[in-house]
Amino acid sequence: MLSKVLKLSTLALLVALAAGCGDDGATGPAGPQGIAGQDGADGQDGVDGQDGADGQDGADGNNGQNGNLAVYTVTITNLTYGQPFSPASVVAHEPGYYAFQAGQTASVALEMLAEGGSAAGLIDEATADTSFLDAQLSTGTAPRSIGEETTLVVPKLDTDNLRLTALTMLVDTNDAFTGVNAMDISNMEVGDSKSFMTISWDSGTEANTETAATMPGPAAQAAGGGGAAAGFSEVRDDLFDVVHVHRGVVTNANASDASMEGLESSVLTEGDRWDNPTAKITVVRTR
Repeated sequence: MLSKVLKLSTLALLVALAAGCGDDGATGPAGPQGIAGQDGADGQDGVDGQDGADGQDGADGNNGQNGNLAVYTVTITNLTYGQPFSPASVVAHEPGYYAFQAGQTASVALEMLAEGGSAAGLIDEATADTSFLDAQLSTGTAPRSIGEETTLVVPKLDTDNLRLTALTMLVDTNDAFTGVNAMDISNMEVGDSKSFMTISWDSGTEANTETAATMPGPAAQAAGGGGAAAGFSEVRDDLFDVVHVHRGVVTNANASDASMEGLESSVLTEGDRWDNPTAKITVVRTR
């Protein structure tokens, strides 16, 4: 009987112990937040879209299409017997701009035209001036011929105080040029025409040696020189060193006769001489 009671007690104890093992304790507090991870790498840029279409041009000004603009044509006539003219700088502007002044040192832009026949520098110089209205580069003009028309367009409001500058090089020379300098062409009506007879100027930047190595034109090329290398030089070796009226070329005629004028080093002939006027410049208002 006693052994049976002990067995029942032992069984009850085991049941109690089993029930106690199945009861979990209370949840503990949360731990601290962990350190944030590094940012991810940036994504690649998307492909650029196509350019949009160009917009339409704006409407012209007053009085219909281009009605607020005045148009002029400029023509250069070469009056020399054998001197070709370089492409000219043709500029429409208001008072205040001068490509050169007699008795004053030539600008580098004028030197480039007078020595090498390049008018680009003069056009850039004029464009930068506050009086600038329009500029074009003309074609060259052969001796004894009329050059092609060059067209200038300016606002009508500026026609009452308009000036014209057009300069070209006499190519078979060291540094001779001709043209008009701030010539007054104000208040011309449509159909009006004005002509100006021009003389030759020496830029005073290069000695007039007339050699094949110092001139860019066909006379120098025929003698085995000429070309771009014989044009503009930064060195100024003319005793005058100011713009002045050109005295004309000497040429090699009679160079062997000490009693007569002649320049032995010259590649120019009597056909390269010229008298003033050198050119005729004609401007016509066409609209």
